[in-house]
Amino acid sequence: MSTIVIAASPGTYLASLGAMVDAHARLGEVFVTNPALGDYAEMKTRLVLVSTEAGRIELADGYHLEADDRLANIREARIVYLPSFQAPDPAHAMNLVAQALPLHGWLGRQRDAGALIAACGASVLHLIAAGLLDGAQCSAPARLQPLIAAKFPAVSGLRSEAVVEHDGLFTSARDADNAALVLHLLARAFSPAVAQSLAQRERPAGIDQLVTDPVVARAQLWIRDHFASSFSIAELAGRLGTSHQSLIRRFREAGQGTPKAYAQRLRIEAAAISMIETDRSVAEIAQLVGYTDIPSFRKIFTARMGSTPGAWRRQARRGALTGPIQLAH
Repeated sequence: MSTIVIAASPGTYLASLGAMVDAHARLGEVFVTNPALGDYAEMKTRLVLVSTEAGRIELADGYHLEADDRLANIREARIVYLPSFQAPDPAHAMNLVAQALPLHGWLGRQRDAGALIAACGASVLHLIAAGLLDGAQCSAPARLQPLIAAKFPAVSGLRSEAVVEHDGLFTSARDADNAALVLHLLARAFSPAVAQSLAQRERPAGIDQLVTDPVVARAQLWIRDHFASSFSIAELAGRLGTSHQSLIRRFREAGQGTPKAYAQRLRIEAAAISMIETDRSVAEIAQLVGYTDIPSFRKIFTARMGSTPGAWRRQARRGALTGPIQLAH
């Protein structure tokens, strides 16, 4: 079972922590809307809330949350998310970070094991102190940048963009960009299509996955909710109040290929996710994502993913695959 870990520092902001909790809950909506993905409650990914220190999680407002587990008990995470914590001044932030050496060692081990890691606000200091951003650029709060530049010269560049990604490490300077940070992280962990579906439900700043053509955007939303069903482009065009040829032309002008190719991509991405997250057979997964001809599914999957479904699943289960689920063509 793979794990999404929220590692909360003392003084964690509830809204920042909640960004991942809410996204995880919305994933359930995406899976319900697309039955081909399966029942998210039965998926092999679980959400675990832990404290970076022993005991309960202290929130910025003085309230506490009970942790689900101890940090040391989690051997392998798929995603690690460090929510922003209250840092009234740089000295306070550094004092808290200096007390988190066990967390930094744990982060290093998770990084070596291939986990995707994201940090927001002052929690970016944890990644820096762990040495994970040496030679890399990152997004850090402006008021902490002079401290970082002075004490951690190995960090090659400090920026204030919504989300900065470096080889599977995601940083965000502002708490306002929490949702965007989480969606970038889930896009890498699952697939861009899953993140797009989440973005349709809540569109945070910094997520530019949706096309500007309103007809194409509506078509994509409909296809994402019905990709496992058999439908014709003419039927879809009629639903959108346009013609078959006009819909295809607008898709191409928006850089999205064709509606048929878009639906096929979603089917293969959904199949890949299901292969990682469930123990269903390849034949069952093929049928769930809309393929009645199993040999055709195997052929298309192999062409797009670079290996047969069975071989791809074995690689994914061994952790041999890194980055998001991407199609070869």
